[in-house]
Amino acid sequence: MNRILAEQIKSNTDISAIISRYTMLSPSSRGYSGLCPFHEEHTPSFHVYTDTQSYYCFSCHEAGDVFTFLMKKNGMTFAEALEFLAAEAGIDIKPYGYGDVSRKRSLYDVMDSAFGYFRECFRRLPAGRAYLERRGFSESDADSYGLGYAPDSWDGLMTAMHKLGINDRELIEAGLIINSDKGMYDRFRGRLIFPVRNISGKIIAFGGRAIISDTQAKYINSPETEIYRKRANLYMLNNAVNSIRKSGYSILCEGYMDVLRLHKCGFTESVASLGTSLTAEQAGLLKRYADRCYICYDSDKAGQAAAVRGMYILAGNGLDVQVVRLDEGKDPDEFLSSNPPESFKNALDKSLSLIEYHIEVLRPQLNDKNIRKSALNELWEGVKKIKPDDALRSLGEISAAFMLPHEEMRKRILSGGNIAEPAEVKTSIEPAKIDSGLECALCALLMKSREYRLRLKPESVFGLITDGDAQMTALAILSDGGENMTDVWRTVGDFGKISVITRGDIFLSAMGSKMTLNEKWNSVYSGLEALRIKRRLSELEAKMSFNSACKEDLEEFTELQRKRVELRI
Repeated sequence: MNRILAEQIKSNTDISAIISRYTMLSPSSRGYSGLCPFHEEHTPSFHVYTDTQSYYCFSCHEAGDVFTFLMKKNGMTFAEALEFLAAEAGIDIKPYGYGDVSRKRSLYDVMDSAFGYFRECFRRLPAGRAYLERRGFSESDADSYGLGYAPDSWDGLMTAMHKLGINDRELIEAGLIINSDKGMYDRFRGRLIFPVRNISGKIIAFGGRAIISDTQAKYINSPETEIYRKRANLYMLNNAVNSIRKSGYSILCEGYMDVLRLHKCGFTESVASLGTSLTAEQAGLLKRYADRCYICYDSDKAGQAAAVRGMYILAGNGLDVQVVRLDEGKDPDEFLSSNPPESFKNALDKSLSLIEYHIEVLRPQLNDKNIRKSALNELWEGVKKIKPDDALRSLGEISAAFMLPHEEMRKRILSGGNIAEPAEVKTSIEPAKIDSGLECALCALLMKSREYRLRLKPESVFGLITDGDAQMTALAILSDGGENMTDVWRTVGDFGKISVITRGDIFLSAMGSKMTLNEKWNSVYSGLEALRIKRRLSELEAKMSFNSACKEDLEEFTELQRKRVELRI
Protein backbone atom coordinates (compact mmCIF):
# COMPACT_ATOMS: atom_id res chain seq x y z
CA MET A 1 0.00 0.00 0.00
CA ASN A 2 2.89 2.35 0.81
CA ARG A 3 4.39 1.68 -2.63
CA ILE A 4 1.14 2.48 -4.41
CA LEU A 5 0.73 5.71 -2.44
CA ALA A 6 4.37 6.68 -3.00
CA GLU A 7 4.08 6.14 -6.75
CA GLN A 8 0.86 8.17 -6.85
CA ILE A 9 2.58 11.05 -5.02
CA LYS A 10 5.69 10.87 -7.22
CA SER A 11 3.58 10.98 -10.39
CA ASN A 12 1.89 14.14 -9.09
CA THR A 13 5.12 15.81 -7.92
CA ASP A 14 7.62 17.79 -9.95
CA ILE A 15 10.94 16.76 -8.43
CA SER A 16 12.71 19.73 -10.01
CA ALA A 17 10.27 22.13 -8.29
CA ILE A 18 11.08 20.59 -4.91
CA ILE A 19 14.85 20.47 -5.39
CA SER A 20 15.00 24.00 -6.85
CA ARG A 21 14.07 25.28 -3.37
CA TYR A 22 17.50 24.12 -2.23
CA THR A 23 19.75 24.85 -5.22
CA MET A 24 19.52 26.83 -8.45
CA LEU A 25 18.73 24.56 -11.42
CA SER A 26 19.30 25.21 -15.12
CA PRO A 27 17.73 23.27 -18.00
CA SER A 28 19.81 20.41 -19.41
CA SER A 29 19.26 17.69 -22.02
CA ARG A 30 17.26 15.33 -19.78
CA GLY A 31 16.08 17.72 -17.12
CA TYR A 32 18.06 20.15 -14.99
CA SER A 33 21.51 20.61 -13.53
CA GLY A 34 23.02 22.75 -10.77
CA LEU A 35 25.35 22.85 -7.79
CA CYS A 36 24.95 19.85 -5.55
CA PRO A 37 22.92 20.57 -2.38
CA PHE A 38 24.67 17.76 -0.50
CA HIS A 39 28.26 19.02 -0.71
CA GLU A 40 30.16 22.22 -1.41
CA GLU A 41 31.22 22.69 -5.02
CA HIS A 42 31.91 25.51 -7.45
CA THR A 43 30.98 23.82 -10.73
CA PRO A 44 27.69 21.94 -11.32
CA SER A 45 27.79 18.16 -11.04
CA PHE A 46 24.23 17.59 -9.75
CA HIS A 47 21.56 16.49 -12.25
CA VAL A 48 17.78 16.14 -11.92
CA TYR A 49 16.18 13.78 -14.44
CA THR A 50 12.53 14.60 -15.05
CA ASP A 51 11.88 11.46 -17.10
CA THR A 52 12.75 9.18 -14.17
CA GLN A 53 11.91 11.70 -11.39
CA SER A 54 15.33 11.11 -9.85
CA TYR A 55 18.60 12.92 -9.12
CA TYR A 56 22.29 12.07 -9.22
CA CYS A 57 25.49 13.92 -8.32
CA PHE A 58 28.48 12.92 -10.43
CA SER A 59 30.82 14.30 -7.77
CA CYS A 60 29.61 13.02 -4.37
CA HIS A 61 27.38 10.31 -5.91
CA GLU A 62 24.27 11.14 -3.91
CA ALA A 63 21.26 9.70 -5.74
CA GLY A 64 17.60 8.89 -5.24
CA ASP A 65 14.05 10.09 -5.77
CA VAL A 66 12.10 12.97 -4.28
CA PHE A 67 11.46 11.04 -1.03
CA THR A 68 15.15 10.23 -0.62
CA PHE A 69 16.01 13.85 -1.23
CA LEU A 70 13.77 15.20 1.55
CA MET A 71 14.80 12.47 3.97
CA LYS A 72 18.52 13.17 3.46
CA LYS A 73 18.28 16.94 3.15
CA ASN A 74 15.74 17.75 5.86
CA GLY A 75 16.20 14.75 8.14
CA MET A 76 12.61 13.64 7.58
CA THR A 77 11.37 10.11 8.11
CA PHE A 78 9.74 8.44 5.12
CA ALA A 79 6.32 9.03 6.65
CA GLU A 80 7.08 12.74 7.14
CA ALA A 81 8.36 13.10 3.57
CA LEU A 82 5.33 11.26 2.23
CA GLU A 83 2.92 13.41 4.24
CA PHE A 84 4.71 16.62 3.20
CA LEU A 85 4.64 15.74 -0.51
CA ALA A 86 1.05 14.55 -0.32
CA ALA A 87 0.05 17.94 1.07
CA GLU A 88 2.01 19.64 -1.74
CA ALA A 89 0.22 17.50 -4.34
CA GLY A 90 -3.22 17.79 -2.71
CA ILE A 91 -3.55 14.04 -2.15
CA ASP A 92 -5.64 12.70 0.76
CA ILE A 93 -3.53 10.09 2.55
CA LYS A 94 -5.90 9.14 5.38
CA PRO A 95 -7.32 6.14 3.48
CA TYR A 96 -3.78 4.77 3.44
CA GLY A 97 -3.38 5.02 7.21
CA TYR A 98 -1.40 8.27 7.24
CA GLY A 99 -2.38 11.62 8.68
CA ASP A 100 -4.20 10.00 11.61
CA VAL A 101 -3.87 12.04 14.82
CA SER A 102 -3.47 8.83 16.78
CA ARG A 103 -0.06 8.12 15.23
CA LYS A 104 3.17 9.40 16.75
CA ARG A 105 3.30 13.18 16.39
CA SER A 106 6.29 14.66 14.52
CA LEU A 107 8.37 17.49 15.94
CA TYR A 108 7.07 19.66 13.10
CA ASP A 109 3.54 19.16 14.47
CA VAL A 110 4.70 20.12 17.96
CA MET A 111 6.41 23.27 16.68
CA ASP A 112 3.29 24.25 14.71
CA SER A 113 1.16 23.88 17.83
CA ALA A 114 3.58 26.01 19.86
CA PHE A 115 3.59 28.61 17.09
CA GLY A 116 -0.20 28.80 17.30
CA TYR A 117 0.04 29.37 21.04
CA PHE A 118 2.63 32.17 20.69
CA ARG A 119 0.59 33.87 17.97
CA GLU A 120 -2.58 33.70 20.04
CA CYS A 121 -0.76 35.19 23.05
CA PHE A 122 0.55 38.00 20.86
CA ARG A 123 -2.95 38.90 19.73
CA ARG A 124 -4.47 38.58 23.21
CA LEU A 125 -1.80 40.20 25.40
CA PRO A 126 -0.45 43.76 24.85
CA ALA A 127 3.24 43.38 25.87
CA GLY A 128 4.53 42.08 22.53
CA ARG A 129 2.54 44.57 20.46
CA ALA A 130 3.68 47.48 22.68
CA TYR A 131 7.33 46.50 22.32
CA LEU A 132 7.10 46.27 18.55
CA GLU A 133 5.30 49.60 18.36
CA ARG A 134 8.15 51.23 20.27
CA ARG A 135 10.54 49.74 17.72
CA GLY A 136 8.52 51.07 14.79
CA PHE A 137 6.78 47.85 13.72
CA SER A 138 3.02 47.54 13.29
CA GLU A 139 0.73 44.65 14.13
CA SER A 140 0.44 43.90 10.40
CA ASP A 141 4.25 43.62 10.29
CA ALA A 142 4.06 41.07 13.08
CA ASP A 143 1.44 39.13 11.14
CA SER A 144 3.57 39.21 7.98
CA TYR A 145 6.64 37.85 9.77
CA GLY A 146 4.73 35.47 12.05
CA LEU A 147 5.95 37.05 15.30
CA GLY A 148 4.54 35.76 18.57
CA TYR A 149 4.71 36.39 22.28
CA ALA A 150 5.58 34.11 25.20
CA PRO A 151 3.92 35.42 28.40
CA ASP A 152 5.99 35.72 31.57
CA SER A 153 4.61 32.46 32.91
CA TRP A 154 6.37 29.45 34.37
CA ASP A 155 4.35 26.89 32.41
CA GLY A 156 1.89 28.71 30.14
CA LEU A 157 3.02 26.94 26.96
CA MET A 158 3.33 23.57 28.69
CA THR A 159 -0.23 23.76 30.05
CA ALA A 160 -1.64 24.78 26.67
CA MET A 161 0.17 21.97 24.90
CA HIS A 162 -1.05 19.39 27.42
CA LYS A 163 -4.60 20.36 26.50
CA LEU A 164 -3.79 19.46 22.89
CA GLY A 165 -2.49 16.05 23.94
CA ILE A 166 1.19 16.92 23.54
CA ASN A 167 3.19 15.34 26.35
CA ASP A 168 6.27 16.54 28.22
CA ARG A 169 8.63 14.21 26.36
CA GLU A 170 7.59 15.67 23.03
CA LEU A 171 7.98 19.22 24.37
CA ILE A 172 11.46 18.44 25.67
CA GLU A 173 12.47 16.85 22.35
CA ALA A 174 11.26 19.99 20.57
CA GLY A 175 13.31 22.19 22.92
CA LEU A 176 10.22 24.02 24.18
CA ILE A 177 10.45 23.15 27.87
CA ILE A 178 13.39 22.61 30.20
CA ASN A 179 13.61 19.74 32.69
CA SER A 180 15.63 20.83 35.73
CA ASP A 181 16.01 20.04 39.43
CA LYS A 182 13.23 22.56 40.05
CA GLY A 183 10.91 20.73 37.68
CA MET A 184 9.82 21.39 34.12
CA TYR A 185 9.14 24.90 32.84
CA ASP A 186 8.79 26.86 29.61
CA ARG A 187 12.03 27.79 27.86
CA PHE A 188 10.58 31.04 26.47
CA ARG A 189 9.03 33.42 29.02
CA GLY A 190 8.33 37.15 28.73
CA ARG A 191 9.76 37.29 25.21
CA LEU A 192 8.92 38.35 21.70
CA ILE A 193 9.03 35.16 19.62
CA PHE A 194 10.65 34.80 16.20
CA PRO A 195 9.80 31.57 14.33
CA VAL A 196 12.73 30.00 12.49
CA ARG A 197 11.73 28.09 9.37
CA ASN A 198 13.65 25.76 7.10
CA ILE A 199 13.82 26.36 3.37
CA SER A 200 10.52 24.51 2.90
CA GLY A 201 8.78 26.86 5.32
CA LYS A 202 8.45 24.37 8.17
CA ILE A 203 8.98 25.80 11.67
CA ILE A 204 12.04 24.14 13.17
CA ALA A 205 13.00 26.49 16.04
CA PHE A 206 12.23 29.75 17.84
CA GLY A 207 14.23 32.77 18.95
CA GLY A 208 13.10 34.89 21.89
CA ARG A 209 13.86 38.55 22.71
CA ALA A 210 13.41 39.59 26.35
CA ILE A 211 10.91 42.47 26.66
CA ILE A 212 9.72 42.14 30.28
CA SER A 213 12.85 41.94 32.46
CA ASP A 214 16.31 43.45 32.01
CA THR A 215 17.80 40.69 34.16
CA GLN A 216 17.11 38.05 31.51
CA ALA A 217 19.48 37.23 28.70
CA LYS A 218 18.61 39.58 25.82
CA TYR A 219 18.16 36.73 23.34
CA ILE A 220 17.73 33.00 23.73
CA ASN A 221 17.24 30.39 21.03
CA SER A 222 15.92 26.87 20.68
CA PRO A 223 18.51 24.17 21.30
CA GLU A 224 19.47 21.85 18.49
CA THR A 225 16.95 19.06 17.92
CA GLU A 226 16.28 16.30 15.42
CA ILE A 227 14.89 18.88 12.99
CA TYR A 228 17.05 21.90 13.84
CA ARG A 229 20.76 22.45 13.35
CA LYS A 230 21.84 26.07 13.82
CA ARG A 231 24.85 25.79 11.58
CA ALA A 232 22.75 24.57 8.64
CA ASN A 233 19.97 27.19 8.69
CA LEU A 234 19.51 30.94 8.29
CA TYR A 235 16.75 33.11 9.70
CA MET A 236 14.22 34.28 7.06
CA LEU A 237 15.95 32.42 4.22
CA ASN A 238 12.66 30.87 3.12
CA ASN A 239 11.20 34.39 2.78
CA ALA A 240 14.29 35.76 1.04
CA VAL A 241 15.00 33.05 -1.55
CA ASN A 242 12.98 34.52 -4.41
CA SER A 243 14.40 38.01 -3.87
CA ILE A 244 17.96 36.65 -3.67
CA ARG A 245 17.52 34.81 -6.95
CA LYS A 246 15.99 37.85 -8.63
CA SER A 247 18.56 40.39 -7.44
CA GLY A 248 21.58 38.09 -7.67
CA TYR A 249 22.78 38.76 -4.12
CA SER A 250 22.00 38.14 -0.46
CA ILE A 251 22.43 40.43 2.55
CA LEU A 252 23.73 38.74 5.69
CA CYS A 253 23.38 40.35 9.12
CA GLU A 254 23.49 39.22 12.75
CA GLY A 255 20.15 39.73 14.48
CA TYR A 256 16.46 38.99 14.11
CA MET A 257 15.47 42.66 14.34
CA ASP A 258 18.11 43.61 11.75
CA VAL A 259 16.54 41.22 9.24
CA LEU A 260 13.00 42.36 9.97
CA ARG A 261 13.97 46.02 9.62
CA LEU A 262 15.67 45.33 6.30
CA HIS A 263 12.67 43.40 5.00
CA LYS A 264 10.30 46.14 6.16
CA CYS A 265 12.41 48.71 4.25
CA GLY A 266 12.35 46.66 1.06
CA PHE A 267 15.63 44.75 1.32
CA THR A 268 13.98 41.36 1.17
CA GLU A 269 17.23 39.58 0.26
CA SER A 270 18.24 39.72 3.95
CA VAL A 271 18.93 36.79 6.28
CA ALA A 272 20.62 36.31 9.66
CA SER A 273 22.99 33.69 11.01
CA LEU A 274 20.90 32.68 14.05
CA GLY A 275 23.16 34.01 16.77
CA THR A 276 25.99 31.64 15.96
CA SER A 277 29.33 32.16 14.25
CA LEU A 278 28.93 31.87 10.50
CA THR A 279 29.54 28.35 9.20
CA ALA A 280 30.52 26.84 5.86
CA GLU A 281 27.11 25.16 5.68
CA GLN A 282 25.37 28.53 5.97
CA ALA A 283 27.67 29.97 3.33
CA GLY A 284 26.78 27.03 1.12
CA LEU A 285 23.09 27.80 1.58
CA LEU A 286 23.59 31.33 0.29
CA LYS A 287 25.76 30.16 -2.60
CA ARG A 288 22.89 28.02 -3.92
CA TYR A 289 20.79 31.04 -4.73
CA ALA A 290 23.26 33.80 -5.69
CA ASP A 291 27.01 34.28 -6.09
CA ARG A 292 27.28 37.61 -4.28
CA CYS A 293 26.76 38.28 -0.57
CA TYR A 294 26.75 41.63 1.20
CA ILE A 295 27.76 41.10 4.82
CA CYS A 296 26.38 43.77 7.15
CA TYR A 297 27.37 43.18 10.76
CA ASP A 298 27.52 45.74 13.56
CA SER A 299 30.01 48.55 12.91
CA ASP A 300 31.69 48.35 16.33
CA LYS A 301 34.98 46.48 16.85
CA ALA A 302 33.24 43.21 17.70
CA GLY A 303 31.14 43.51 14.56
CA GLN A 304 34.22 44.25 12.46
CA ALA A 305 35.98 41.18 13.82
CA ALA A 306 32.91 39.04 13.12
CA ALA A 307 32.68 40.46 9.60
CA VAL A 308 36.33 39.58 8.90
CA ARG A 309 35.82 36.00 10.13
CA GLY A 310 32.55 35.64 8.25
CA MET A 311 33.74 37.05 4.96
CA TYR A 312 36.55 34.52 4.60
CA ILE A 313 34.10 31.69 5.27
CA LEU A 314 31.81 33.10 2.59
CA ALA A 315 34.65 33.61 0.10
CA GLY A 316 36.02 30.16 0.85
CA ASN A 317 32.69 28.77 -0.31
CA GLY A 318 32.82 30.56 -3.64
CA LEU A 319 30.87 33.73 -2.84
CA ASP A 320 31.77 37.21 -4.03
CA VAL A 321 31.89 39.03 -0.70
CA GLN A 322 31.13 42.71 -0.25
CA VAL A 323 31.21 44.35 3.20
CA VAL A 324 28.66 47.06 4.00
CA ARG A 325 29.83 49.81 6.34
CA LEU A 326 27.31 51.82 8.38
CA ASP A 327 27.80 54.73 10.78
CA GLU A 328 30.07 53.94 13.72
CA GLY A 329 28.46 51.56 16.21
CA LYS A 330 25.17 51.15 14.33
CA ASP A 331 23.59 47.91 13.22
CA PRO A 332 21.11 47.77 10.30
CA ASP A 333 18.10 48.11 12.61
CA GLU A 334 19.48 51.24 14.27
CA PHE A 335 20.66 52.70 10.99
CA LEU A 336 17.35 52.29 9.17
CA SER A 337 15.40 53.54 12.20
CA SER A 338 16.94 56.97 11.69
CA ASN A 339 17.78 56.96 7.95
CA PRO A 340 15.70 56.44 4.80
CA PRO A 341 16.07 53.20 2.79
CA GLU A 342 18.02 55.10 0.13
CA SER A 343 20.81 55.58 2.67
CA PHE A 344 21.21 51.84 3.06
CA LYS A 345 21.11 51.39 -0.71
CA ASN A 346 23.97 53.90 -0.94
CA ALA A 347 25.88 51.88 1.65
CA LEU A 348 25.41 48.76 -0.50
CA ASP A 349 26.71 50.62 -3.55
CA LYS A 350 29.76 51.81 -1.60
CA SER A 351 30.54 48.44 -0.05
CA LEU A 352 34.13 47.20 0.01
CA SER A 353 35.55 43.98 -1.35
CA LEU A 354 36.80 41.39 1.11
CA ILE A 355 40.47 42.37 0.85
CA GLU A 356 39.75 46.11 0.83
CA TYR A 357 37.72 45.81 4.02
CA HIS A 358 40.28 43.65 5.80
CA ILE A 359 43.05 46.09 4.90
CA GLU A 360 40.90 48.99 6.12
CA VAL A 361 40.28 47.24 9.46
CA LEU A 362 44.01 46.57 9.80
CA ARG A 363 45.07 50.05 8.61
CA PRO A 364 45.98 51.42 12.09
CA GLN A 365 48.17 48.36 12.71
CA LEU A 366 49.73 48.47 9.26
CA ASN A 367 50.81 52.06 9.91
CA ASP A 368 52.35 51.16 13.28
CA LYS A 369 55.90 49.83 12.84
CA ASN A 370 55.73 47.97 16.16
CA ILE A 371 52.77 45.77 15.24
CA ARG A 372 52.86 45.92 11.44
CA LYS A 373 54.33 42.43 11.11
CA SER A 374 51.52 40.74 13.05
CA ALA A 375 48.93 42.66 11.00
CA LEU A 376 50.54 41.50 7.75
CA ASN A 377 50.57 37.93 9.04
CA GLU A 378 46.85 38.17 9.78
CA LEU A 379 46.14 39.58 6.33
CA TRP A 380 48.24 36.89 4.68
CA GLU A 381 46.44 34.12 6.58
CA GLY A 382 43.19 35.55 5.23
CA VAL A 383 44.49 35.70 1.67
CA LYS A 384 45.52 32.04 1.85
CA LYS A 385 41.96 31.03 2.80
CA ILE A 386 40.50 32.15 -0.51
CA LYS A 387 41.05 30.94 -4.05
CA PRO A 388 44.17 32.41 -5.70
CA ASP A 389 42.19 33.87 -8.60
CA ASP A 390 39.89 35.67 -6.12
CA ALA A 391 42.92 37.09 -4.32
CA LEU A 392 44.47 38.19 -7.60
CA ARG A 393 41.41 40.37 -8.30
CA SER A 394 42.66 42.52 -5.41
CA LEU A 395 46.32 42.25 -6.38
CA GLY A 396 46.84 46.03 -6.28
CA GLU A 397 45.50 46.42 -2.72
CA ILE A 398 47.47 43.42 -1.44
CA SER A 399 50.68 44.54 -3.17
CA ALA A 400 50.33 48.01 -1.65
CA ALA A 401 49.74 46.60 1.83
CA PHE A 402 52.81 44.35 1.64
CA MET A 403 54.77 46.96 -0.36
CA LEU A 404 55.75 44.47 -3.04
CA PRO A 405 55.68 44.75 -6.86
CA HIS A 406 52.70 43.09 -8.52
CA GLU A 407 54.61 40.24 -10.13
CA GLU A 408 56.32 39.31 -6.89
CA MET A 409 53.06 39.47 -4.96
CA ARG A 410 51.27 37.42 -7.60
CA LYS A 411 53.90 34.66 -7.36
CA ARG A 412 53.53 34.54 -3.59
CA ILE A 413 49.74 34.36 -3.83
CA LEU A 414 49.93 31.47 -6.28
CA SER A 415 52.52 29.62 -4.21
CA GLY A 416 50.45 30.01 -1.03
CA GLY A 417 53.54 29.84 1.18
CA ASN A 418 54.69 32.06 3.99
CA ILE A 419 55.50 35.69 3.39
CA ALA A 420 58.13 37.92 4.92
CA GLU A 421 57.65 41.63 5.49
CA PRO A 422 59.48 43.65 2.81
CA ALA A 423 61.46 46.80 3.30
CA GLU A 424 59.40 49.92 4.02
CA VAL A 425 57.94 51.53 0.90
CA LYS A 426 55.59 54.50 0.78
CA THR A 427 54.26 54.39 -2.77
CA SER A 428 51.18 52.30 -3.63
CA ILE A 429 50.88 50.19 -6.75
CA GLU A 430 47.90 50.06 -9.14
CA PRO A 431 46.55 46.62 -10.07
CA ALA A 432 47.17 45.26 -13.57
CA LYS A 433 44.20 44.57 -15.82
CA ILE A 434 43.57 40.89 -16.59
CA ASP A 435 42.25 40.02 -20.07
CA SER A 436 40.87 36.54 -19.31
CA GLY A 437 39.35 36.20 -22.81
CA LEU A 438 42.76 36.26 -24.47
CA GLU A 439 44.16 33.94 -21.80
CA CYS A 440 41.38 31.37 -22.31
CA ALA A 441 41.86 31.67 -26.09
CA LEU A 442 45.55 30.80 -25.68
CA CYS A 443 44.56 27.67 -23.73
CA ALA A 444 42.07 26.68 -26.44
CA LEU A 445 44.75 27.08 -29.12
CA LEU A 446 47.18 24.95 -27.11
CA MET A 447 44.49 22.30 -26.97
CA LYS A 448 43.98 22.38 -30.77
CA SER A 449 47.54 22.03 -32.03
CA ARG A 450 50.71 20.24 -30.98
CA GLU A 451 52.64 22.87 -32.99
CA TYR A 452 51.50 25.61 -30.59
CA ARG A 453 52.31 23.46 -27.56
CA LEU A 454 55.88 23.09 -28.82
CA ARG A 455 56.17 26.87 -29.20
CA LEU A 456 55.27 27.62 -25.57
CA LYS A 457 57.55 26.73 -22.67
CA PRO A 458 55.82 25.86 -19.35
CA GLU A 459 57.91 28.43 -17.47
CA SER A 460 56.54 31.21 -19.69
CA VAL A 461 52.90 30.45 -18.72
CA PHE A 462 52.97 32.54 -15.54
CA GLY A 463 54.30 35.54 -17.43
CA LEU A 464 51.66 35.44 -20.17
CA ILE A 465 48.65 34.23 -18.14
CA THR A 466 47.46 35.83 -14.91
CA ASP A 467 44.15 34.04 -14.26
CA GLY A 468 44.65 31.08 -11.91
CA ASP A 469 42.27 28.67 -13.66
CA ALA A 470 43.75 29.50 -17.08
CA GLN A 471 47.29 28.99 -15.76
CA MET A 472 46.47 25.53 -14.41
CA THR A 473 44.68 24.63 -17.66
CA ALA A 474 47.64 25.66 -19.83
CA LEU A 475 50.12 23.80 -17.64
CA ALA A 476 47.96 20.65 -17.72
CA ILE A 477 47.79 20.77 -21.53
CA LEU A 478 51.57 21.31 -21.88
CA SER A 479 52.25 18.51 -19.42
CA ASP A 480 49.76 15.84 -20.51
CA GLY A 481 48.98 16.54 -24.17
CA GLY A 482 46.07 18.34 -25.75
CA GLU A 483 43.33 17.06 -28.00
CA ASN A 484 41.82 14.46 -25.65
CA MET A 485 42.18 16.39 -22.40
CA THR A 486 38.55 17.57 -22.41
CA ASP A 487 37.34 13.97 -22.21
CA VAL A 488 39.66 13.35 -19.28
CA TRP A 489 38.49 16.46 -17.43
CA ARG A 490 34.86 15.62 -18.10
CA THR A 491 35.40 12.12 -16.77
CA VAL A 492 36.98 13.36 -13.55
CA GLY A 493 34.55 16.26 -13.25
CA ASP A 494 37.16 18.99 -13.68
CA PHE A 495 34.69 21.56 -14.98
CA GLY A 496 36.99 24.51 -14.25
CA LYS A 497 39.40 23.58 -17.03
CA ILE A 498 36.55 22.69 -19.39
CA SER A 499 35.08 26.12 -18.75
CA VAL A 500 38.41 27.79 -19.66
CA ILE A 501 38.54 25.93 -22.98
CA THR A 502 34.88 26.68 -23.70
CA ARG A 503 35.42 30.40 -23.07
CA GLY A 504 38.53 30.29 -25.24
CA ASP A 505 36.66 28.65 -28.13
CA ILE A 506 33.95 31.30 -27.90
CA PHE A 507 36.61 34.03 -28.00
CA LEU A 508 38.32 32.47 -31.03
CA SER A 509 34.99 32.09 -32.83
CA ALA A 510 34.26 35.78 -32.26
CA MET A 511 37.55 36.63 -34.04
CA GLY A 512 35.85 35.55 -37.29
CA SER A 513 35.99 32.68 -39.76
CA LYS A 514 38.18 34.53 -42.25
CA MET A 515 41.23 34.37 -39.96
CA THR A 516 43.31 31.20 -40.15
CA LEU A 517 44.17 29.35 -36.96
CA ASN A 518 47.76 30.52 -37.27
CA GLU A 519 46.64 34.13 -37.65
CA LYS A 520 44.57 33.75 -34.51
CA TRP A 521 47.56 32.32 -32.67
CA ASN A 522 49.72 35.27 -33.69
CA SER A 523 47.03 37.73 -32.64
CA VAL A 524 46.37 36.09 -29.28
CA TYR A 525 50.02 35.48 -28.41
CA SER A 526 51.13 38.99 -29.39
CA GLY A 527 48.23 40.47 -27.43
CA LEU A 528 49.21 38.58 -24.28
CA GLU A 529 52.89 39.39 -24.81
CA ALA A 530 51.99 43.08 -25.04
CA LEU A 531 50.07 42.87 -21.77
CA ARG A 532 52.99 41.03 -20.14
CA ILE A 533 55.39 43.77 -21.20
CA LYS A 534 53.08 46.46 -19.84
CA ARG A 535 52.79 44.66 -16.50
CA ARG A 536 56.53 44.11 -16.21
CA LEU A 537 57.36 47.70 -17.16
CA SER A 538 54.94 48.92 -14.51
CA GLU A 539 56.64 46.74 -11.90
CA LEU A 540 60.12 47.89 -12.91
CA GLU A 541 59.01 51.52 -12.85
CA ALA A 542 57.69 50.94 -9.33
CA LYS A 543 61.01 49.45 -8.24
CA MET A 544 62.91 52.39 -9.72
CA SER A 545 60.62 54.82 -7.90
CA PHE A 546 61.40 52.90 -4.71
CA ASN A 547 65.16 53.21 -5.49
CA SER A 548 65.37 49.43 -5.31
CA ALA A 549 66.11 48.61 -8.98
CA CYS A 550 69.42 46.86 -9.70
CA LYS A 551 71.55 46.92 -12.85
CA GLU A 552 69.76 43.85 -14.29
CA ASP A 553 66.38 45.55 -13.75
CA LEU A 554 67.53 48.63 -15.67
CA GLU A 555 68.82 46.49 -18.54
CA GLU A 556 65.53 44.57 -18.64
CA PHE A 557 63.60 47.84 -18.58
CA THR A 558 65.56 49.13 -21.61
CA GLU A 559 65.01 45.89 -23.53
CA LEU A 560 61.27 45.88 -22.78
CA GLN A 561 60.97 49.48 -23.91
CA ARG A 562 62.58 48.46 -27.20
CA LYS A 563 60.10 45.60 -27.62
CA ARG A 564 57.27 47.93 -26.74
CA VAL A 565 58.23 50.19 -29.64
CA GLU A 566 58.49 47.20 -32.01
CA LEU A 567 55.03 45.95 -31.02
CA ARG A 568 53.60 49.49 -31.07
CA ILE A 569 52.11 49.04 -27.62
